[in-house]
Formats: sequence, C-alpha cells, structure tokens
Amino acid sequence: MKYINILSKMWLMAVAVMVVACSEDEGAPVTPSFPEEEQILSVKAGESVDLVFEASMDWKLYSSTLWCRFSNGMTSISGQAGKQTVQVSVNEEMLSYGEMQAEITLKQGDMEKVIAKLTRQGEGLWVTDANGNYFSEENLIPFFYREIGKGVDINFTTNYDWTVEEYPEWLVVNEAPLKGLGFRPGNISVTVKNEFSAFAKKGDIKVKRTGTDDFVNIPVNFYGIDRVSSDKNAWGGWTFNSDGGKYSTSNSMTGESDEFDAPLVMQNVLVNGNDYEVLYFEDFSDKQYRLMDDASKWINASIESNEGVENKTAKVSVIENSTSKKRKGAILVIPTDTLNMIGRDNLLTADNDFTEAAGKYVLIGLSQAAKQIATSDFTVDTGASPAVDVVKIDDPSAQLIQQCFGAENIYECVLAKHTSYEYFAISSGTYNISFETCMSGGDMGLDYVGNWQPFSGMVSGSSYTFMNYATWEFGLSAEAGYDESGAPLKPIYLFIMNEEGAAIAAVLIKRAE
Repeated sequence: MKYINILSKMWLMAVAVMVVACSEDEGAPVTPSFPEEEQILSVKAGESVDLVFEASMDWKLYSSTLWCRFSNGMTSISGQAGKQTVQVSVNEEMLSYGEMQAEITLKQGDMEKVIAKLTRQGEGLWVTDANGNYFSEENLIPFFYREIGKGVDINFTTNYDWTVEEYPEWLVVNEAPLKGLGFRPGNISVTVKNEFSAFAKKGDIKVKRTGTDDFVNIPVNFYGIDRVSSDKNAWGGWTFNSDGGKYSTSNSMTGESDEFDAPLVMQNVLVNGNDYEVLYFEDFSDKQYRLMDDASKWINASIESNEGVENKTAKVSVIENSTSKKRKGAILVIPTDTLNMIGRDNLLTADNDFTEAAGKYVLIGLSQAAKQIATSDFTVDTGASPAVDVVKIDDPSAQLIQQCFGAENIYECVLAKHTSYEYFAISSGTYNISFETCMSGGDMGLDYVGNWQPFSGMVSGSSYTFMNYATWEFGLSAEAGYDESGAPLKPIYLFIMNEEGAAIAAVLIKRAE
C-alpha cells in the first residue's frame, strides 16, 4: 500500500496561526490551507494508494478520470475536518499505450487545489481480432485462391489510434492509406494482386500508431493457387491440323471454328511455385487416358516465366500426325509436392479418367486431326488435272453424323478453287451406287455448294443428279460453290442408303477455302 502524505510544516504553522486568531476573534472567517506542492506517484492498473492529509474544515476530493476512484467507488468523496486517510484505486478503464495521468483536487469551502497527481503506467501496443484474440503466427489471416476476386475483410481493434499504409507488395488494401481510433472496431478489405496470385507466401500488414514509428503486425498467409489456370478454357475444343501448323477451337455459340497459326500460346498461366512437372496424357478411348513417356508423346508444352511476376506463358505444339486416325490428349502442370502427395499412380481412376485431385491440374485438353489419306472406297473422275481425292473422315463429330442422317462412314472430297468441272463422276467399289440406294441434298436446308450443271440426268429433289447404277455423273462450273463475296458455301451431301432406307455412307463435296 502506497501513501501520499501531504502534511507540511507550513500547513501546521498556518493552523497554529488560525487557532490563535480564532481565540482572539471568534467571528473571523476560517481560511483553509493547502499543500504548497503536488504529490506525484506512478501506479499500475489494479493498484491502490492511500492519500493522507489533514483538513482544516469540511472537505471534498475529486478525481479527474474514471479510472481513478476512491474507496466509495466514486470519483468524488467528502469528509469532515481532521486528519484523513483516503484510499485511491486505479483500474483498467481506457487502458492504452503510454502513460495517463489523473488529478486529485481538494476542495475546502470555496477554495480548491490539485494536491496530487497519479500517473498510471501504460501497456504495450496491441491489436486483437474480432474475437478479442491477439494476432500472432498462430492466429493469422488466411487467404485462399478462391477469395482472390472478392477479397478478405479483416476486423480488428487496437489500444491506440492507428494508420495502415505499409503492407506486402503482393497485397492490395482497398482505399489505403487508412486510419482509425483506438478501442473502436476497425476494418480493412484486402486481396491478392493477380500477378502474385500463384505462389504461397506470408507477410505482415503494419498497423502503426498514428504519428509514430511504433506498430503491431497483422500476419497474413496466402496459400497459393490450388490448381492450374490460364486465359484459355482447358476443355475449349482445341484441335490441331495433321501437320501441327495450325489449330482451331469451336465456337460453342455458332458451332463454327476459328483457325490460328501454331503454337497455341496460353497467357497468365498460374501454378503454385516454380517446382512443378509437366505430364502428357493420351486419350486412347473416350475419356480414358494413359501417361505418355518421352518416346511416345506427340504433344509438347514449353512454359516460360515472366520477369517480376508469378504468372507464366505456355506454348503448346504437336508433332505431325502421319496416321489416318485422329488423336486426343491432355497436358497436366502440377506442383511437385502435390504430385508426390497424390502419387503418380493415383492420377487416374480405375476407369482411366482423371481423378478429382489430378483433374484440377489439366492445363489443356486437345486433339489432332488425322492425315487425310486417299481412300479406295470412292473414285472421282473429272477427265482433268489435278486429281480429286476422296478421304474418309476419321472420328466424325456427333453433329456431322446427325447432318448425314446417321451415317457414320463419312467421306470428303475437296474441289480446287474456281475450277470448272464439266464432267464429274463418282464411283465406288465398296458401296452399291444405284438409283434405289442414292439421294442428294443440301446441308439440312442450307445453301448448296453451288448450282448444279447436269451432264445429263433427272430431277431428284431440288438438284439435278444422274444415277447410272455405278456412277454419279454431273458437272460443276468454276463459280459453283462460292457466295457473292467469294467465300465457300456449305458442302453438298450425297448419301448411300441400305434396303431399309437408312444412310450407311455419305460423301461431302466442297470447295477449298
């Protein structure tokens, strides 16, 4: 227990004089006396001190702060003349960083004076989360890749007025610099910059005491991307031609394809870290994959880092497909530690499809057209050069099969640009071409290749054809097959039917683009 004794010799002498004066003149007013010097004591929150003084008349003490109270629990207390001992308690109300001072004022009659000052020792700077827990390496703010777009709100409280203007370069603090008051809820909204959204990383948001260099850190932890990502849709229907020089992707809205020069460049490729593996898989049967080794792989992806940022650029290419079979594959880009955790043997399911864990790391799925090798199933005779070959379409799409009335054996012959074919005959040693088994038509009611120029023949539907049991004979002008702008029109379809009337084969005749 601490004591503050504010008695002094000067005060005692004044009392003696007052007593003598009173004895000489009982009617004279009493003038209270106060200590000449204030008493200053340093105390900690939770401590109490005894204030000792002697009053010459009825008195009252006042405390200037709520955290400094007297024994009655109030910030004021009264008493009668005489020697006094009053307990003063210091509590934790509004406890903050730095020292705080309370004044004790003694009032006697109409006069008052500060007779003591209590200095409460402050505490260290602190920042707590919304639950009142101090931030630390064990209690930090986590960031996940799925939160990149919407950001993360950080709620906190400090015991000091604060500003936020320093934080890791990979973070964005909305509306920074920010400021707030102590003991009031604060909030900042943060997100990770796109160019730093790949790698896992840690950092600190510095919450500074306003006007000073003192601060407390809010630790943040970004776990990085948990898959591979790029600016291209991994399953966007990417198809390379047979020699690998061009690629295309189907427009899901129109069904048409846009063709581009290879390689296929993929920007903004994100993968967590620089330690990763590139794996190549071949689709040997509808969504059944096998891992290709260096000797068997026909796909290649070169991945380049971009200076100063974490995103990468990938260039995807294929080697020439010299076979008559279309092929499909996929590329995985997966962090080495993730691959080791999953296990190389656990990337595929029992049905040889990608597992859920491995499927997140598919950079792209692609296919490559087969080399068009002339087939002997059909022969074209134009009586001129160059020869027109007929090739069988390997693995035709479901849409094309539907357009060909369900025929899965679909062939194609491409006519030279702006070349006149006055005599044009198609024959087959594989299929029985006869009037009863043949029909012709446009692309489901769309434009024909062009105007038919019959060599001789008969009307069949909306076009002229000649059925000679083993051969179709007709003619095509140089202009046939192009619209007014010179672009090729839709191909003509010739069908071979079986006895039940079902299409068993189709030949597409179109102009070269």
